[in-house]
Amino acid sequence: MKRLNLLLTLTSLTVLLVTVERFSPTTKIILQPYSFLRLHEVVQMLVIILLSLLIPFFILKHLSNNFESLKTKRGTMLAALFIIGIYLNATGNGVHEVASFLFNNFCDTKVVAGGFCGSAFFNDYYFGNIVYFIGAILFTVPLILFERSNPEKSFRRNDWIVLEINAIVYALTIFAYAGFDRVLVGLWYSIIATIIILFLLFTSKQKFKYLPFTVYSAIVYILGTAASLLVRFH
Repeated sequence: MKRLNLLLTLTSLTVLLVTVERFSPTTKIILQPYSFLRLHEVVQMLVIILLSLLIPFFILKHLSNNFESLKTKRGTMLAALFIIGIYLNATGNGVHEVASFLFNNFCDTKVVAGGFCGSAFFNDYYFGNIVYFIGAILFTVPLILFERSNPEKSFRRNDWIVLEINAIVYALTIFAYAGFDRVLVGLWYSIIATIIILFLLFTSKQKFKYLPFTVYSAIVYILGTAASLLVRFH
């Protein structure tokens, strides 16, 4: 299996791990003192999200030719943007997880009222998610731009099949956020990300077949966004 496909497969497994964990007993275990969090939020923040953000680092390593591209001024700037994206993504997730616990356990989730519950609601659905999604865009764009400079010319038919399967799996995550969330933040994110990724794909001088990560990202967001629009506005 190509290294990129191995990393994308690990990404898919992480997505499945997120789903499995959400239906596990961790969601029932309240941690003390003061019932400060469920075990679920702790596992999400300290294990699963950590794993999900380590994988893009290794994708960066691969697409930058073992960090060789980072030695240029442009490469250094893209690497800095990647780090900012990872930081914002992790920060947004942390805000979301904590606020989600507070809102769902100490507030009337159907009627948002009061300073505490209003704050928890806004941090859960808006601020946390917005920061999370901005981070996702910021660390994805450098990966796509590094691939332009280091095109992958060894992908064969079987490699593309594996990549497409992984893209479909990850598209389900985009669909879950954008298609069913209480607010439209996820949908707007998926639309904006789709536009940016397609712009980067179609403005590249490289042939599509030499840009597997970019094509993977395009498939993910096209499928996820299209399905979400159908659900929201059918």
